[in-house]
Amino acid sequence: MGRVKTFAILYDRPTYSCGEWVTGRIVLELTDQTEVKALKIHAKGQAYVHWTESDSSSESNQSRDYTQELRYFKHKHLLIGTESSDEVTVLQSGRHEYPFSLVLPTMPPLPSSFKGAHGHVSYWMTAKLHRPWKLRTKVKEIFTVFNQIDNNAPGLLEPLMVTDEKTICCWCCASGPVLLNAKIERKGFIAGDSIQIFAEIENHSSRKVVPTAAIFKTITYHAKTKKRSSAELVTKIEGEPVLAGQKDSRNVMLLKIPETPPTLMNCTIIQMEYSIKVSVEIPRAMNLTVSLPIVIGTIPSHSFGAPASDFGIQYGMDYGNVNQTHPDKPEVAAGFLVNNKNIGFCT
Repeated sequence: MGRVKTFAILYDRPTYSCGEWVTGRIVLELTDQTEVKALKIHAKGQAYVHWTESDSSSESNQSRDYTQELRYFKHKHLLIGTESSDEVTVLQSGRHEYPFSLVLPTMPPLPSSFKGAHGHVSYWMTAKLHRPWKLRTKVKEIFTVFNQIDNNAPGLLEPLMVTDEKTICCWCCASGPVLLNAKIERKGFIAGDSIQIFAEIENHSSRKVVPTAAIFKTITYHAKTKKRSSAELVTKIEGEPVLAGQKDSRNVMLLKIPETPPTLMNCTIIQMEYSIKVSVEIPRAMNLTVSLPIVIGTIPSHSFGAPASDFGIQYGMDYGNVNQTHPDKPEVAAGFLVNNKNIGFCT
């Protein structure tokens, strides 16, 4: 690196939310007097998806790549020098620090940082040092965006119920149906909550059945017209058996949510969603299963206080109305602070 001993990006803290200031400093440590043409800093936020599949329509069975990128912001700023001039700035030996301030956009709301098997949501800054007759020196540092999901929003306080039934067949004879009515008291939870699942089962069949409840995490990646999904079991519990012919069995299963990331909101090419699947396991037959979509948030629900802002939640690709917590400050245009150019300070 020549006369450059240290070149680094240091953030004042590692995690930020929509509308907040990302602050820190560029640290440049020199072992000798150095000429500098420019010191540039770039900030970028994006979602990226990529996977490879075998193309079955091809005779040679070639693989095909699926890629999608969505940019949330891209800002750049000059800390030393200008775009149009070749004049140099002479820096003395020692440690130089250049503070920076970047405000994150509030609308549309940014998704939280995420990393999965086939995609990610990432935010980072890159600093580039340009010197005469030298290769450009570059450093990159990621920062985390974490946005709050308030479970007190009205859309997440509403109960959810679903009903289904299944007739069990044995050769040419049909047994009586099994009916399942599953209910939860609200849609929004946080990690560590215990979910009460009410399952009413009418077993008109000739077999003993067993109810179960499980939380599944589903991640879906979108690349234009193609998508790829994977489901993962988070936790599972078993209820009390329901005997043959038992027509009115009420099971209450208490399912505790382990430590798991919150639902991913506001990203149109990556979704990470949660659901409770309540099943009636039937011997020698396909299970009867219903699904209850839930949101794992960050702010716990409470019984008192002012109501949270409205949350018209939809499950799928539209998360635009999620209730986010923003800093209480005047609206500022996203980007670097325009008067942030300074000579830094040297020690």
